[in-house]
Amino acid sequence: MQFIKHFFRKKSRENKSDELFKLSASLEKNKLNIEKLFDKCDDFTKRDFTMKNRRACLFYFDDMVSSENISRFILDQLMETDIDSGTVKNAESIRNKLIPSHDVKISGDTEELLKAIYDGDCLILVDGLDEALIVNVRVSKGRIVGEPLIEVSAIGPQEGFVEDIHLNLALLRKRIKTSKYKIEFTTKGRITKNTFAIMYIEGIAKDKTVKELKDRIDLIDTDGFIDSGHLRRFISDNKLTIFPLEIITERPDRCVNHLLEGRVVVMIDGSAFALIYPSVFIDLLKTADEAYMSHYMAVFLIFLRLVAFLISTFGAALYIALTVFNPGMIPTQLLITIASSRAGVPFPAFIEAFIMEFTFEIIREANIRIPKPIGPSISIVGGLVIGQSVVQAGIVSQAMIIVVALTAISAFAVPGYTTNSALRLIRFPFMVAASFLGMYGIISLFVVLLIHMASIRSVGVPYLSPFAPISLKDIQNTLLHGPPNTQTYRPSFLEPVNPVHTSAKNIRITPERGSKQ
Repeated sequence: MQFIKHFFRKKSRENKSDELFKLSASLEKNKLNIEKLFDKCDDFTKRDFTMKNRRACLFYFDDMVSSENISRFILDQLMETDIDSGTVKNAESIRNKLIPSHDVKISGDTEELLKAIYDGDCLILVDGLDEALIVNVRVSKGRIVGEPLIEVSAIGPQEGFVEDIHLNLALLRKRIKTSKYKIEFTTKGRITKNTFAIMYIEGIAKDKTVKELKDRIDLIDTDGFIDSGHLRRFISDNKLTIFPLEIITERPDRCVNHLLEGRVVVMIDGSAFALIYPSVFIDLLKTADEAYMSHYMAVFLIFLRLVAFLISTFGAALYIALTVFNPGMIPTQLLITIASSRAGVPFPAFIEAFIMEFTFEIIREANIRIPKPIGPSISIVGGLVIGQSVVQAGIVSQAMIIVVALTAISAFAVPGYTTNSALRLIRFPFMVAASFLGMYGIISLFVVLLIHMASIRSVGVPYLSPFAPISLKDIQNTLLHGPPNTQTYRPSFLEPVNPVHTSAKNIRITPERGSKQ
């Protein structure tokens, strides 16, 4: 099996190298090779010009470069400057004397030259030189920095990532002003040639974690990537679990917060979301806003989200179990109310709950896909008209409408789209278990779920940390959000190189002394 994998990987590399050619000192030969390579690419531009007594040529993609910068920093300088043959004896002399651009590279590696063209750079070939000059004349054509679309912030920074990786890195670099903040680039994808950025703070992040992520990305052999969500499927520890094993965020401040804890951030060009590793279960209930509010309020919100998580997961299942198998656990007056509301309903509780849950999932999916101008109309029709109609028709009971609405609203209270997706899937197995075994089915499936969560890892970190294995210090630092002088250490389950986060002696406040009248 290993031989087969090695064989196909070797063949893919061979196919990758078939499109390359060796750069020579003949401009005509180089031009023929490049023109053959980009045949039928109508957006690819070739511009011939003369440097006094030497021929040269530019290559670039017209939609990715600034034509003004090409004219100003390349053509004006090389065509109008009075040069002699000694000035252009090599590419180094042209870069140092003739091109007033801030970013000019020299390379004879054909793969590197093609990668530069794909990234939006301009390639300069000069007759008689077996090296080419790469000039950065890129222009950003996409969304500008705006507010986060998914992770809405109430009191924190209002900047969100966009699809330009260089702009995203600038948002992080301006917040972390130290040379220990490292950014390492790599390129993957046989066809798409995606640029990846692996970010960490040297001296805080665990070296083994950084190396593990680099190795996982390096082992990927595929045609290309569409988004960071595509990447996470390749480097996940357990590809069969429904729980997200990474933090997906579009907020720079959240990335900075986790970098300071000792985690690693991975970004891909073309995606507005960053991946943060390692991740644990408690991260599903946290947002970046907890760092900007009172620790009492932060603890309350995390507890509120935990309750919402439980309601969304067990709400419908508990209703089925209590009404069908364990009605004695319901107060008498409430039981009479539920029984009267279900009078005339033709379906058992499980079918009733399944119909409403499935209907709501259809409405939610439709609300995401339809055009925004008519989105509110669908919500009103689905939430009010259909809900009221099924009750009046006697298909479902009023109590079931309340249960389904409560579970749906609770799911939205838990942050993160990937977390909501997990809740949507977990809910149905618990309903099935409750319909067969009642409370015993719910408890048994919950034990199985806990065993599964305890068995999975995120880059080697137990998913239920800091609860299993238990660490009271980490619970205080990550969950309780105590005063700053009590949060001295970084989470130990991340095994940071420097465990000290805040020096408590620097934040002790001495009360002011009253003055005598």
